[in-house]
Amino acid sequence: MKSKSKAEAIAAGVNVSDVQHTMNRRLSSHDYHGVGTYMLTLVVEGRQPLFGRLCGTADAPKVELSPLGQMVRDVELLKISRYYPMVEVWKLCVMPDHLHLIVRVKAPLPEGRHLGHVVSGFKSGCSRAWWALQDAAAPCGEPQGTGAAAASSAAASSAAASSAAPVPCGSPQGAAAPRRVLFEKGYCDKILLRDGQLDNWKRYLDDNPRRLFIKRLHPEYFTVLHQVPLMDHPCQIIGNRFLLDIPDRAAVVVHRAYTDAEFEDHRREWLALGEAGGVLISAAVSPREKAVMREAMDSGYRLVLLRENGFPPLYKPSGEAFDACCEGRLLMVSPWEYHMQRRTISREQCLFLNRLAEHLAK
Repeated sequence: MKSKSKAEAIAAGVNVSDVQHTMNRRLSSHDYHGVGTYMLTLVVEGRQPLFGRLCGTADAPKVELSPLGQMVRDVELLKISRYYPMVEVWKLCVMPDHLHLIVRVKAPLPEGRHLGHVVSGFKSGCSRAWWALQDAAAPCGEPQGTGAAAASSAAASSAAASSAAPVPCGSPQGAAAPRRVLFEKGYCDKILLRDGQLDNWKRYLDDNPRRLFIKRLHPEYFTVLHQVPLMDHPCQIIGNRFLLDIPDRAAVVVHRAYTDAEFEDHRREWLALGEAGGVLISAAVSPREKAVMREAMDSGYRLVLLRENGFPPLYKPSGEAFDACCEGRLLMVSPWEYHMQRRTISREQCLFLNRLAEHLAK
């Protein structure tokens, strides 16, 4: 963050830190040795599409698995329950460059073991499968240990092979360059904590190919832009930024002094503008603001949502926000950088967001 924006953020009540956040963090208060249900995300190093390729149509997308993707699904996945009988894999989603798994630990793990050991073993097995496919596919004199001809697209294979020196026939495996790991370090986990969460996870995994297909059709709606000046303040935005070019815009800001009758008059005006194709802009902080924006979202109107938290690396909206983005009717804006802390939005931040909403509506 530039010094000016950092000072402004501090003035607005934001705790600013220069720490680089990562999504691969564990919940410190959770017991990863015991019973629990998790959604895990493992990402290929460098986001190489080694597990397959996306094909089909937006209405019927699918991931056509590479030999490595098939090995992961049909062989390596089964080893989790073989080595840890108390761990069940409930669902798997193989994407070209990452995996999602829903796993259930139905009994405490062995002494000294936790979920990280289960994931580490699975990742190691997948890496060994990748190496075996490379060795089987590489003829004499070609690089071993880094190519991906049997497990990826030709482009990924060429890029990987170019970084290794040829290995002569008969050379011992140890003479080759050190093996590269398949996955990025760490992983992301979500813990099942409330009713309905598991069904949401399953729908998310089933919908992943469609989401990727649509993101590739409309990359401009799913790219986080940084340092976008709004009201002379650098902001992060994602979604259809051209909504701000639509002339009919209104800030949905409900003041405390509004009577019920005054609020109802404003509510009708705002929703009428949305119905006519205008744009409603709000931080949706108060219950009444939330109610108006909820009705507008359900009605398919154009919205600009202002939020206290920014967007993490590789952020992608989910659920109804994803669909609204792909339809070009949603823009999300944050005047502050992303953080992973649980915070209650301050009054100063609320006032700033309301001023920003009114500024964008002019």
